[in-house]
Amino acid sequence: MIRVGLTGGIAAGKSTVAARLAQDGAKVIDYDRLSHEVIAPGGPGVGPVLDRFGTDCGDGQGGVDRSALAARVFGGPAADRDREDLDDIIHPLVYELAAKAEQPWLEGSEVVVHEVPLLTEVGSAIPFHFDRVLLVEAPSQVRIARMVNQRHMTPSQAVERIGSQTSSSSRRAQADLLVDGSQPIEQMFESVDRIYEELKSLAQGSSHSD
Repeated sequence: MIRVGLTGGIAAGKSTVAARLAQDGAKVIDYDRLSHEVIAPGGPGVGPVLDRFGTDCGDGQGGVDRSALAARVFGGPAADRDREDLDDIIHPLVYELAAKAEQPWLEGSEVVVHEVPLLTEVGSAIPFHFDRVLLVEAPSQVRIARMVNQRHMTPSQAVERIGSQTSSSSRRAQADLLVDGSQPIEQMFESVDRIYEELKSLAQGSSHSD
């Protein structure tokens, strides 16, 4: 198995790249989906989150209202501190689920992709070694337009989200592989396909050497 960290700024094109990698044959673990799972009704993060942020962040069905929580941690008066506290609650629970998800593939020759939007931000706190880090990048103006048109954010909200994440230069410093998320989709898929073939060869070589 080869473990790959897939990361990039918000609206850079990570989900599109992850979907293509899955189509090519990679096993993708989506950290956004896992983070939703831990605060869904019955999830292990519901109690701790509501204890910290208040029952007004509940959804009335035993889970967390993600919109109310986002308004608090991205736009509240103590947003930076609130985001740190939320990360301290959510991230360890997500890592536990990710470790369980990859268990079936540990001894094989699979390309296992951890799609981690905040890989650079979490740094050494994440309990995994990544054999390769794949970064998806796009210019800020492209990402802002996507957030406004596809996610129905205001331009100021989009700029705030970008500003809450680490810089592009920090992400590039961590990356081994790069995909331009602003290029035409056919070209982007060609890039992803080439990268997958390289990763698959590495995974097969790793399996044979074990």
